[in-house]
Amino acid sequence: MARVGHLRGVVPKLLLFSGLALVLVGISGCGGIIEIVPVSQLTPSPVEVLPQPDLPGDVGSPIRIVAESIGLNSPVVEMGWRVVERWGEQVSEWEMPVDEAGWHRNSARPGEGSNIVISGHNESTGAQVFAELETLQVGDEITVWTTNDESFDYQVVDKTIIRTFAISEEADTYLRTVSNPTPREQLTLITCWPRWTNTHRLIVVAEPL
Repeated sequence: MARVGHLRGVVPKLLLFSGLALVLVGISGCGGIIEIVPVSQLTPSPVEVLPQPDLPGDVGSPIRIVAESIGLNSPVVEMGWRVVERWGEQVSEWEMPVDEAGWHRNSARPGEGSNIVISGHNESTGAQVFAELETLQVGDEITVWTTNDESFDYQVVDKTIIRTFAISEEADTYLRTVSNPTPREQLTLITCWPRWTNTHRLIVVAEPL
């Protein structure tokens, strides 16, 4: 049975909420954490990642992600957001690429020492770049290549599955913060789950080797 909604090994008890307003993670598209919130709340919004003194001044953006253990070898493109009208108000949502993995452009770049966030579709859409993400195991290695022709190696340390409908308060908080900057470098991969639909989100966290 899949682990549902744990935070670094802590499994929250999923509680049912009656109001659809509590479901703030869009389930219309697979891939990123697509928060449906008023534009006035500035989500998604650019996040300043402060460079560390010992980091190189010129770091590249992700252009390819490879995980040999699951046969993943996909191009990565920059992913932004758009403003749309939903439920009578202006909201912002991520624009997921169909045939590539999408690097959240407000997240860190490899080598910047913070959270690098990459989303991709599962088996239900497009090129299915993250269709096998659920089979990644703790300890598996992931390599990200950048526009500077550099490679950065990471090792999976955590996998989390969260419902996106009628979720617990703790799980909802986790989904809202999973793409936030982190004090140390990590790679965060996001897709829908189960692999053929989008009722949950699968989040894989990897740390530098």
